[in-house]
Order: sequence, then structure tokens, then C-alpha cells
Amino acid sequence: MTDDNKEIESQEQPKEEVQLNIGDISTCKTIIEIASAKGAFKAEELQLVGYTYDRITRWLLAHQPPKDAEETSTAEGEIKND
Repeated sequence: MTDDNKEIESQEQPKEEVQLNIGDISTCKTIIEIASAKGAFKAEELQLVGYTYDRITRWLLAHQPPKDAEETSTAEGEIKND
């Protein structure tokens, strides 16, 4: 693609704010797991990959919805919308 085409393409697409959710971050964790299992990383990259994987895992654990709240609401007869 030439520079002119890139400029035209960027003008045509409205810029919208990107929002991530827990599912997106969880998917990143899964991608790292799959890529690692397939040997996609070089030895010198493993420290950074492991560090990033650990941070993602800790973030996901810290941002999980509490299980007690979900169990309580369904036990009280509320309907959970998926």
C-alpha cells in the first residue's frame, strides 16, 4: 500500500475509542499459552513473555466478578442474563 492509499484509508475510517473487557484480556492469556506450547517464542524472549503472562494472570484474578454475588443473586430467584 502506498503512502497516498494509507492517507485516504485513515481519512475514511472514523476513529472510535477502543474498549477492552475481561474476555479480551483472557483471550490474550490464551494466545500466549497456545503460542508458548507451539514454541513460537525464542529463548531470549521467554522472560518478557513470562512476565507479561504473569501480569495478565494477576490482573484477571483481581478483576474477576465475585462468585458469592453471582450465587446469591441466582439463589434469590433473579434471572441471570447471559
